[in-house]
Amino acid sequence: MPEYIRSGSVEEAVGLIAEHGSSLWIMGGGTIVMQVLESGADYWQYIMGLDGLALDGIERANGSWRLGATATATQIRAQPDLPALAAAARMVGGPALQNAATVGGNIYARSPQGDLAVVLLALDARLHLATADGEQAPSLGEFYDDWEAAGRTPPGLLTAIEFAEPAGEVVFMKCGRRRFNSASVISVAVNVAQKDGKVTEARIALCGAGPHAQRCAAAEEAILGGKLDDAAIARAAAAAAAACAPVTDTVASEWYRRRMVGVYLRRALAQLA
Repeated sequence: MPEYIRSGSVEEAVGLIAEHGSSLWIMGGGTIVMQVLESGADYWQYIMGLDGLALDGIERANGSWRLGATATATQIRAQPDLPALAAAARMVGGPALQNAATVGGNIYARSPQGDLAVVLLALDARLHLATADGEQAPSLGEFYDDWEAAGRTPPGLLTAIEFAEPAGEVVFMKCGRRRFNSASVISVAVNVAQKDGKVTEARIALCGAGPHAQRCAAAEEAILGGKLDDAAIARAAAAAAAACAPVTDTVASEWYRRRMVGVYLRRALAQLA
């Protein structure tokens, strides 16, 4: 059984991460850690809790939002001015899980988990990571790219997630085996700005379509610069289905996930047409 340690400050937590490396697991709400421990797996020597670091705040100022890394899904679902993110938070299990699950943990969750992360990608969120070499502030997309390239999560302590007020409309949709309290098959988030009947900005993110939540450039390019009509939506849906790389597991097959990427992206974009 791993030894539980509780850091008293961000600086102490960063030092413990540097000291113990991959033998230490960082625990926010514990929803992922407890699943692993209950399965009998023993990956780590230490588990470090973050409950004493006051990283659970949600702030809005000067046209941007800042979410503390341990802000819970329950806190996020109570934000009426973030409807897409709140909708995703409502899909994170049931109320008991939402009270524990943190936005930071959701970012580190393996796909098809990560319903909050997919919306944050569509919002072009930036992370704040405290490391032994100082603070780093990669975009969420860069964070996932580094994760994939290195085969492990970038070192450091995630303290906050920041993003600007969206210029366009944001829609989140999830395909699950049940409407609520169900594991994701896939989820999609779209952030589209339009002017004079044409799409001027587009951010489209998918979860369940690869090893982690990810942007889909091919789908974005399919709608940029033109009218968001049925033909453009169909091109984007087809591009996303072709570009994704889902897996087969106990929840859904690769074929079904790929099909649902196209179906749900089409539905999400149709809400903005």
